[in-house]
Amino acid sequence: MKLTDLRGILHYIPEFRERIFVLAIDAEIVQDERFATLLVDIALLWSLNIRVVLVHGIAPELRRLAAERGVTPSNTDGTGPTDAATLEVAVTAANRLTHEILEGLAANDLRAACTNGIVAHPAGVIQGVDQQFTGKVERVDAELLHALLAQGVVPVVPPLGFDGEGRTYRVNSDGMAVAVAAQLRATKLLYVTTAPGLVHRGQPIRQMMVAELADLLQKDAAGFAGEHLSKAQHAVRACQANVPRVHVIDGTLDEGLLGEVFSNHG
Repeated sequence: MKLTDLRGILHYIPEFRERIFVLAIDAEIVQDERFATLLVDIALLWSLNIRVVLVHGIAPELRRLAAERGVTPSNTDGTGPTDAATLEVAVTAANRLTHEILEGLAANDLRAACTNGIVAHPAGVIQGVDQQFTGKVERVDAELLHALLAQGVVPVVPPLGFDGEGRTYRVNSDGMAVAVAAQLRATKLLYVTTAPGLVHRGQPIRQMMVAELADLLQKDAAGFAGEHLSKAQHAVRACQANVPRVHVIDGTLDEGLLGEVFSNHG
């Protein structure tokens, strides 16, 4: 590292100290061999007194487990109906990935905890279709998450919510991250994916104001392929919920997270 690089990093540390970053990590990243490098970067952020909350997805692990069990999932990303069999697989997938994250954080001397701090309610009937065990975030127990952060504990949030009677619901992880970031008044929401940022019709979007992105979604949502559409839609929702900045970064790049946080480009 050059001395000028270090000076550049030091410029940002006072701005972000004691602030909260919410990292929404795609399941593909958790299962990637380079996830260990991302965990080192997260440990560095904590060493600089930047508080990090992790929200993770489960879709590929859900598909893998469903195939292994001979189950046809009714939906894999938490945006459609979740039947009882799919929910059972989703809970197993979430537990496995959460455990893997906890192991990785422990390897970097970070304490972490998974809680039942996401209160959800059934999504109900949408366009005549019962969403069954698919849920929406009703409330985030911000007091609990703040208490964990104050004790130096990394909250790990799987895409599951619970109602007052103990029922479990499958929740879309992108939407979960928005709710957590908004309730915690996070300084940044960072979607960590395997893609080179947010891409529209083959072209990466480097920077864009929320009004511009909302306009682009209205005019040409079809230009966002696959997961890019979800990230774009939830980025707009996060900014409208007063999250100052939303980033979509490639988590497979060395120092991708640090480069995004500690540079003018990011």
